[in-house]
Amino acid sequence: MGRYDGTKIKLPPFKNIEAHLMQRRCDSLVFYTAQYDLSKTLPFIEDYNKEHKLDKTERLTLFQVFLLAISRSMALHPKVNRFISGRKYWQRNRINLAFVVKKALTLDGKSTMMKMDFHPFDTIESVRNRFHHLVHQARSDKGNDTEGLINFFGKMPRWILMLLVKFLKLLDFLGWMPKDLIEGDPLFSSAIVANLGSVGLSGTIIHHLYEWGNASIFLTLNRIRKLPVVNEETNQIEIHKIVDVGVAIDERIAEGIYFHHSLMDLKAYMENPKQLEIPTPISPETLAELKLKEFEKLPHIDISRERSIGAMFAEDLTRSSIENTL
Repeated sequence: MGRYDGTKIKLPPFKNIEAHLMQRRCDSLVFYTAQYDLSKTLPFIEDYNKEHKLDKTERLTLFQVFLLAISRSMALHPKVNRFISGRKYWQRNRINLAFVVKKALTLDGKSTMMKMDFHPFDTIESVRNRFHHLVHQARSDKGNDTEGLINFFGKMPRWILMLLVKFLKLLDFLGWMPKDLIEGDPLFSSAIVANLGSVGLSGTIIHHLYEWGNASIFLTLNRIRKLPVVNEETNQIEIHKIVDVGVAIDERIAEGIYFHHSLMDLKAYMENPKQLEIPTPISPETLAELKLKEFEKLPHIDISRERSIGAMFAEDLTRSSIENTL
């Protein structure tokens, strides 16, 4: 019997042993920090909002660009979208990111967590539309599935909650966690993302992973600040707007060099967001390795067109390989 949210994958014997030697995510945490130059990013966002005449309730934001850059990097590097549960390795069958939404931007404003699905061929426009739709739903009186779960379990007596959590952990270990709990719980996601810059928190914060759920990555987008940067072409020092990003990763899910390439792609998308306006070319082999389920149901995506882009990319790869060989 398989899990609802993943497909079991076969790996070399030493990887299977690794899951037994390092049984928890906190046993295998790797922390990473990076600085992204926003000298092209912020003007792009400003121009995009002006061109599309978007007001504050609809505008494109740096956080939305960050979410799309993360999801696109995952689409291009399927191993990053894996998790370990029951000491087995699983390929997650969706790309989904969890983050906190404030119902009101005040000190006393309530917060809720939400989980957003991404398509491998998403663009800035499709993500912007879906983001605002989900945030509006989360801030409404109705709320979202996560709030319903928290309210339901949070009202239980302590002894019942203790037994229930132990029982659910056993179900998760066996791969039998109910579908509704996985759907409603944001900690069962590809990654958790925190927009710390929006609350004005200074410094570079790196957040730990949670043992509950199966998110293998936690990313923090910190406060934008000005720093001196050396222009490589002129050797002159310039003042640029920079954002610090903190990443916590479960190192068991992939090799270090694989993580490096995915994080470099993330940096490239963040610093040159114009390339996010069109779908990224993904080879059919990579799409198959992603093992995604039901991504066709996501809105604002022309599946037939994007699949043709993937096929064209595969042909370009083959042609390039032949030319390099010759």
